[in-house]
Amino acid sequence: MARRRGVAGVEEPPRTREPACRHFGVCGGCVLQHYPDDLYAQWKLDRLHAALDRAGVEPAAFMPMARTPPGGRRRADLSLRHTREGAIVGYTQRRSHELVDLGECPVLLPAIVAMLEPLRRLVATILPVNGEAEAVINWTDSGADLLLVGRLELDLARREAIAQFAESADVARVSCGSRGKPEIVLTRRAPKLRFGAVEIEPPPGAFLQASFAGEATLRAAVKAWSSGAGRIVDLYGGLGTLTLPLLPAAGVTIVEGSQSAVDAANAALRKATLAGIAQAVARDIRREPLSVEELDAFDLAVLDPPMAGAASQARELALSRIPTLIYASCDPRSFAADARVLIDGGYRLERLLPVDQFLWSTHIELIALFRRIASG
Repeated sequence: MARRRGVAGVEEPPRTREPACRHFGVCGGCVLQHYPDDLYAQWKLDRLHAALDRAGVEPAAFMPMARTPPGGRRRADLSLRHTREGAIVGYTQRRSHELVDLGECPVLLPAIVAMLEPLRRLVATILPVNGEAEAVINWTDSGADLLLVGRLELDLARREAIAQFAESADVARVSCGSRGKPEIVLTRRAPKLRFGAVEIEPPPGAFLQASFAGEATLRAAVKAWSSGAGRIVDLYGGLGTLTLPLLPAAGVTIVEGSQSAVDAANAALRKATLAGIAQAVARDIRREPLSVEELDAFDLAVLDPPMAGAASQARELALSRIPTLIYASCDPRSFAADARVLIDGGYRLERLLPVDQFLWSTHIELIALFRRIASG
């Protein structure tokens, strides 16, 4: 008999445990909280194996899953709403457009959870009744970097309210507006991220790895698997999170679609006097993948594409002569499809490391090592 489908269509486990959060079942996230730990880990691995099997992909070595602990998520995208009953800060409810007003979140860093109540007071001040916005919080080495996304009329009163909020919640920087062109409203101290010898000031709302522990796992894999590479291309490279720590032992070219991320990386490289060794360039790889001729200038390609994968770039990589590829992915299905292309092009999937940094969700990350098979 088929098992009953439970929260968000996830199959109910044969046994359950008490969820860690009181919002479980209503909140739209963390649908696997009621799974006992052994069943939870196996569920995630089964999802990954199923995607690989459908594509006929089998790694030579399937490494034990790296686990990230609760209370470690350093990024939060929160919905904000000012209702007649008061301000709400939270996530979307399951199968609803209504919001869960967060009182706790065992996934987030406690320091981000501590911002919820001050943020609620700010919402009641700066948003009109029935007004909505988003809060994108990145926890950096120097504290919270907050981007308020929405149409906010930043008059003097609202700017003063934001300043008071930033002081009370000890926020490093607050920006407002669109994700593409936000206005920095105030900087109490510059948000900083250290990638080896390089210290970057990220643009507001920059993409960061979900957790410090997950980021450390991915970086360690890149460092271990890139030994001997002198010329590295970092595709979908963001701020250079995974490759800048390899400087100055290797030369790095970061290819990224976000101009603000490219500008931030290049500014940091100049400040660290490493601009002659590394550079960042702006390019939409999905529409304009690096050609075989461009790729063949490198010893190693590192890629960390969005959930949709890297189909067009994978086809070029499959035709290239790059000896080593390191592929980080947050979606097993798109990864498996791209891996099939690379394998058919002459690469061998040597290692695959699952990384669980999307705690209690249905998502699983991974990082994989490919090496080109030497021709006869």
